[in-house]
Amino acid sequence: MTKTVIITGANSGLGFETTKQIAEKGTDYQLIMACRNMEKAQAAKDEILKVVPDANLICLELDTSSLAKVRAFVEAFKKLNVPLYGLVCNAGIAGRTVHKTDDGFSDIFETNYLGHFLLTQLLLPLMNDVSRIVTVSSERHDTPLKGVAWPGVGALAYGGNAQVDSMSYPFSKLCMILFSYELERQLANAGKKIVVNTVNPGLMIETGLSKNKSRFTPEVVKQFADIIGTAKDSGKMITDLICDDKFAKGPTQYFDRSSDKPVASSKLSHDEQVQQELWDFSMKAVGLSK
Repeated sequence: MTKTVIITGANSGLGFETTKQIAEKGTDYQLIMACRNMEKAQAAKDEILKVVPDANLICLELDTSSLAKVRAFVEAFKKLNVPLYGLVCNAGIAGRTVHKTDDGFSDIFETNYLGHFLLTQLLLPLMNDVSRIVTVSSERHDTPLKGVAWPGVGALAYGGNAQVDSMSYPFSKLCMILFSYELERQLANAGKKIVVNTVNPGLMIETGLSKNKSRFTPEVVKQFADIIGTAKDSGKMITDLICDDKFAKGPTQYFDRSSDKPVASSKLSHDEQVQQELWDFSMKAVGLSK
């Protein structure tokens, strides 16, 4: 039976590496490369086919900074008429400057978190009890936010507070973990056994997320050696979580650059009141609240 896996941001970096490694598992896997730029998606597909000629790859347009485009992607996916086995919420942007999306949200908040929240909610009916979800967070959800109070979802979602805006990336990655834990609870309450995990791929200096590569001098690399990861190694981590039998059951865990390394996420990420606040806000913001 073909297992269909959607990977957001599949044309480069971690998303590309994860797509390639799952494709190498065999034609039992159908990979949906969900990308904002279709030319780059096709180029990435062609690159993977050079290595895995029989890879089952489909490119579909997805921009998680637009709720309308998330909905359009889901409608396009539904036309394939296949159940969904796996979802990797990977696409993201970094930065300290916030811009407004057409939906009125912070672009970092919507791209990294809210678009994936809506995507997941719309795809859940297409999943079953053997399905798996992996959300991509970051070590940054913790270290820069130590001692920083939760500012409330509104401050993150809409921007306008310079101090909070400068921390938008770490907060967006915190949101991915908060969402993962609350999603597991919501699924359990609904009697569903979909497995949810969240990961830190590390500081991947070779990917496009790190724009200014000139700052990564040998001295800087040595200084941050304990948090550096690679797309290849972290791609293997996600591939393991999606494909390996030993990850067929929960509970939700946070993995640090390796599927052999579940670690504790930040104290704030386990705050159930904050998890619920984020969930309730998000349901309303994407138009799914009852």
